[in-house]
Amino acid sequence: MVRPVTYDLSSGAGTRDFYGELHRFTNEVRLAASLQLGQCVDDYFSFVVNSKLECPRLTDEYLVEVIITGVLAKNYYAQAQKTSSVSTAVLASLYSLRKQKQKWKPAIDKARGILSYLWLNKKPSVRPCCYSLKGFAKFLEWLRATGEFNEEVTRLGQWAVFYRFKGKEYLTSLLESAIVFAGYFERKGEERLGKYLCNVTHFLQNRLSTYRFKEDYFFVGRGRNEYFLNMFGADIINRCMEDSFKKVPNKAVLLPACMRTPPTSGCLAKHDGKEMVCMQCNRNCNVGRVATAMKKHKVKCYLIPHSSDFSRFLKNWENNSDTALVGVTCILNLLTGGYEMKRLNIASQCVFLDYCGCKKHWDNDGTPTTLNLQQLLDIIA
Repeated sequence: MVRPVTYDLSSGAGTRDFYGELHRFTNEVRLAASLQLGQCVDDYFSFVVNSKLECPRLTDEYLVEVIITGVLAKNYYAQAQKTSSVSTAVLASLYSLRKQKQKWKPAIDKARGILSYLWLNKKPSVRPCCYSLKGFAKFLEWLRATGEFNEEVTRLGQWAVFYRFKGKEYLTSLLESAIVFAGYFERKGEERLGKYLCNVTHFLQNRLSTYRFKEDYFFVGRGRNEYFLNMFGADIINRCMEDSFKKVPNKAVLLPACMRTPPTSGCLAKHDGKEMVCMQCNRNCNVGRVATAMKKHKVKCYLIPHSSDFSRFLKNWENNSDTALVGVTCILNLLTGGYEMKRLNIASQCVFLDYCGCKKHWDNDGTPTTLNLQQLLDIIA
């Protein structure tokens, strides 16, 4: 029996029960958000159409972005105001350099870990925040500097253009409303989905301190409300992308290497010109089980060594109208991954890992992770 590091989607009646609970949670939040935040979404949609800021998207996507604003502002806005712009600019530059120079990645990650903890981990003021256009810009700079919210910052950066057009008073009103809604969102998340986050609080209280000066400190240190946010956001994106996904003739599944059963040195996955393809060499391997099931549907399973390789891998599929992708990863990576596939015009769907267990972030020994195969089959079918 695997003891989950933070979350476990098989808690209770099983993972299928989780997906049912998630859909009900999404429907309830979507309805409440439409009533409480719908006017600002309508305002933004009109601005996008009239200004030609971007190609208009579905209003549900914009609704998610307002909720993202509220949750992340609730967690980090005050902290961001105490961080200098020079610090965030240096860290953002280091992150960009890390992506360009793979051979320097270990050294840059070490430097980023130390500097991020020293510069970004500020104790927020107990005084109420004073919201402003400049403050919102600092908030986005802080998020970008962590390296964990790149896709979210891209979208919220578009909203910043809208706020400059509408003015400080509008921004203040929207942020206050979004943060109030974030409180409701968290309470509803605990009610519907809290049982699946069985060890998140224990991890934050007892293990997060061991990640000080490591580059993934702000990734593993995310609160329970951000788990709910990723669950909700990924569910909405799946709904928005479902029709385009079904229309694409071929399908492929992207599986994280953390699903492989040790010893991974014997893995016989082969490179097909795009990425490593599972060859079903081990009947006891979690990846092999999925690949065997997918083979019946003529669907290839690709191995992604780590989430940091995900962006590089997706470039091979940008604007591909022939193959749709199913991305599989842990909760905290899924929303960003879904956003990235949508930005690259890749028809896609997402599936959650049942729990996290990779050596890079969560488990020094590495625990082979799993997914709900029936959920994946339903999507493929």
